[in-house]
Amino acid sequence: MAWCTIWDIMDFKTTLATLTAAAVSFATLAQEQASEPQRLRLGADVRLRQEVWDDIPIPTETPNVTRGGYCNTLRLRTRVFGAYDLTENATLNVRLAHMFYETSAGPESFKWPDELSLDNLNIAFKDFTGEGSRLVLGRQDIMLGSGRLVFEGTPLDASRTTFFDGVFLHQPLGETLSADLFAVYDKDEDPLAVGNEHRQLRGYSPSVDGRDEAGVGAFLNGTLLDDSLTGSLYYVWKHETSARKADGTAVPNADIHTVGVLLRPKFSDALSGEFEYARQFDPADDDGIDATLAYAGLFLDIEECKIPSSANGSIALFPKTKIGLDCLYLSGDDPDTARNEAFNPIFSRYPFLSELMIYCYDTEGAGNWNNLIHPRATALAKMGGHSLSLSAGPVFAEERNGAGGGRRRGDLYMAQWGFPLFKGKEGGFGRTDGHLRCEIFDPGDYYTSNSTAYYLRWEILVRF
Repeated sequence: MAWCTIWDIMDFKTTLATLTAAAVSFATLAQEQASEPQRLRLGADVRLRQEVWDDIPIPTETPNVTRGGYCNTLRLRTRVFGAYDLTENATLNVRLAHMFYETSAGPESFKWPDELSLDNLNIAFKDFTGEGSRLVLGRQDIMLGSGRLVFEGTPLDASRTTFFDGVFLHQPLGETLSADLFAVYDKDEDPLAVGNEHRQLRGYSPSVDGRDEAGVGAFLNGTLLDDSLTGSLYYVWKHETSARKADGTAVPNADIHTVGVLLRPKFSDALSGEFEYARQFDPADDDGIDATLAYAGLFLDIEECKIPSSANGSIALFPKTKIGLDCLYLSGDDPDTARNEAFNPIFSRYPFLSELMIYCYDTEGAGNWNNLIHPRATALAKMGGHSLSLSAGPVFAEERNGAGGGRRRGDLYMAQWGFPLFKGKEGGFGRTDGHLRCEIFDPGDYYTSNSTAYYLRWEILVRF
């Protein structure tokens, strides 16, 4: 499939119209009664995106690029959601999600109609154990700390959902301290999905069937030194159940314990930082995991960037601009030791670093970030609803386990422009935003591919 418009997809216009009409009808019910506070609140959103990429390298010799090289994918996701106040302090939250896509990669397409996912189903209690506390029971999204360890609960469902099944508690412990606690158990396939597609949500590969995931975690959060330092101390345990590959080979269970610290100092009104260090281990296995995550970043907020103007003296480009330097380190497995030093991303197997580079890990498992060192320069500018983010830097591997034999993965360049299309009616009904994203990756001697890889995406998101 060549670079296409939406009309190149059979029946796509009909499908888009049907799902959009359903979402708008659902959300309009809430808007018609928005003049006074309601116990029932409804909403919806529709997201349309197209991704095109080519020549993304993988660390094998044959093939040396993933998924045959060129890939062109068009995705449509529709969600409807509602919240109902059971009592003054208890709210029932429900969200349904549906997605289908067509891709040049072939049989992995989500066909129309695909299964309907119960994306969220939970009861949230506020002030449950005191003022400011919050308890959530059921299917929910959870994001803790920097998002480098706890964010993504469904890494194999192609950007449709991120939910976990479990319990979450936020508990204040005074004016400057709080605790976030969670416990989850997530099945490899969703038992609540409507339809018979049997989509795998977890595990590292569709060739491994039945690998459930469970975990518990605690984050102690604090604000110190007159609000000039915030941070967290945390512990997360993850259990991956035993499973079998398609050929019948057994995959043993795994236990990963992670302890770490996240610090966000503010050195001045303009200069801030972020530092994170985490260690992974398995106390029951001397030859188990022994891995490390480290991150350091410094960021400078520039109040206003201007260019000279003969008429006005200067013209403001962006009212707020942030530039930074940061570096991420994820350990790789040393083949000369019995232990496994490869970092395990536990609940963060999503493209937090790069949309392009996550495909470089296809042979190791979806989103299995490890063996990576990435220093980079970044910039983020915002003005009038528009945003422009840029980053550039080399990417290295700690271990020379690629087919190319070297440590330089390559050079990564990223740019994304976000823009408003329609601000919506009162209350934001119909608000429409979009973005354009481009990533370029010039592979190094870690890979055998010499072809420059690219990733392009456009997206439109409508909220009701």
